[in-house]
This record gives sequence, C-alpha cells and structure tokens, in this order.
Amino acid sequence: MEELGELMALVTDGVLRRWQVARARRRLTAGKAVRLPCSARSDRPGRRPGYVNGKLGITPGAATACFRARGAEPLELPVGGTFHEPEPDTWHDQDWAATAYRPPGTGEPVYLQVDSRCLPMVRAALAGPPPQKA
Repeated sequence: MEELGELMALVTDGVLRRWQVARARRRLTAGKAVRLPCSARSDRPGRRPGYVNGKLGITPGAATACFRARGAEPLELPVGGTFHEPEPDTWHDQDWAATAYRPPGTGEPVYLQVDSRCLPMVRAALAGPPPQKA
C-alpha cells in the first residue's frame, strides 16, 4: 500500500509539473510575464552561500529577469549574458538541471537550477532578443 501512495505522488507531481511548464511556455509566447520555480546560488558578496529556493521572474522583452527568494534581497539578472555548465557536483538532481549564467559586464556567475523542461525557456529569456539586422 505504501508503494501505491508513492506512485500516486510521483504521477500527480509529473502531471502537475507538465501543466505548469506548458502554461509558462504559452504565457511567454503570448508576451506575458511568468514566475518559474528556481534555485539560485551567487558567490557575490552579501549573498547567502549555497542554493536558495525561490522564483525566477521573466518578462519578455525586459532588460532584466529577477530571482526572488523569501528572506533575501531580489537578485536582478541583466539579459544578454552567457551560459556555462557548472561544476559536476552542482548537478543535484537530473530533473532539476543546473546552469551557470554570467550576466554581461560582471565577472561573477549566478548558478541556476530549474526543472529541466524549463531550462530552454530560461536560456532563451536571459540570452535576450536576437540581434537586429542592419
């Protein structure tokens, strides 16, 4: 009976997470803001060490995205930076992909963990708009 309860929780979580990802994708495509569950770690002075759970707010066309966590200052992430894979020991869970984002003009990366199905949306949003043709 215990296994049945665990299986139900797993199936329910998977369905709910797929629905949330599809909804976020539709909202971004429609030009609306979304908040994605996310964990972030920044080695900037004054930030808490380790990953902090919160939400990454993305507004299409905005110059920044904002990571907010309870009890912490918001972390503004300028759009247009580069992505790098973090050290292998920061991949805690295959379902929650980790990536290192280096905002433009800063030397300090911010490490982000999001549901692997949301990672392409996060990368597209933080990479910024495509370059304009001259």
